[in-house]
Amino acid sequence: MFEWYTHLCDYHNVTPEKALKLGTRADGRKPDLPGSETCKPVSNMTMEDIWSMKERKDIQSIFDFYKDQGAWSTFRQCVRHKDLEQLHLSYFDLLIKNGIIKNNSHVCEYGCGVAPFVTTFLKYAQIKEDIKLNFTLVDVDCDHFNFAKYRLNKIIEQKGVKDFVTLNFETVKPDQLPSFNNKKLDVLFCFEVLEHVPSPVKVIENIRSNMNPGAVYIENFIKHDLEEDEEDTGCDLKSARDERNQYYTILEEYYNLVFPSIEQIKSNPNTTKIWQRNSL
Repeated sequence: MFEWYTHLCDYHNVTPEKALKLGTRADGRKPDLPGSETCKPVSNMTMEDIWSMKERKDIQSIFDFYKDQGAWSTFRQCVRHKDLEQLHLSYFDLLIKNGIIKNNSHVCEYGCGVAPFVTTFLKYAQIKEDIKLNFTLVDVDCDHFNFAKYRLNKIIEQKGVKDFVTLNFETVKPDQLPSFNNKKLDVLFCFEVLEHVPSPVKVIENIRSNMNPGAVYIENFIKHDLEEDEEDTGCDLKSARDERNQYYTILEEYYNLVFPSIEQIKSNPNTTKIWQRNSL
């Protein structure tokens, strides 16, 4: 079985102890992040310092932030999600039991970073030879996305399931949203992404037009306690905050809420929600 750090240590040539230290959150930390074949080293900078390296006033400069940070989010996401594997598996278990994921299903992890949900599933799943699964991973060009490509390909190679698992990687560009390999989706995960997206409305319009009726959308949209007119606070974008209500209006029109209840959402707007695509 693969440890959480197995491929991370290989990719960035660090020890497990160093990987844990580099990925552990602390106020004001300025880690000495190693480079890799896909990124340069980054040292002596906070995440806020990296954001402030240049003006982030257009979509390209915002997207560049994820490349400018080097391996920062690679280590942080790996450490954060190492203790969330049971959560990842609980969603897949629910989807399989309810017949949403079955032979030839198409599952997407959107804004995937290191792709924790799909990684956990492929690590533990016993994939039978009569089942074929299709996965699309979507993110901007950055080290954490490049690491996801490396790790997922290593896992399916080492488990010997390359003939039964198709991996499709799509890079979002300022003028180009993903096509999802021109294959309708059965499941899409979007976890702690939308608050960083320049236009959540464009994202959900693209997603809903590429989902099958009955497909399941699992999302959250982190709402910070900020004034409505407050400008961007790092990568939490004001433009995303401004579109939050319209985003959920679209969801309510084209999806049915499965979980949790409206009352629970009102008490905790940041909770993860499960929606099912209707036939509109």
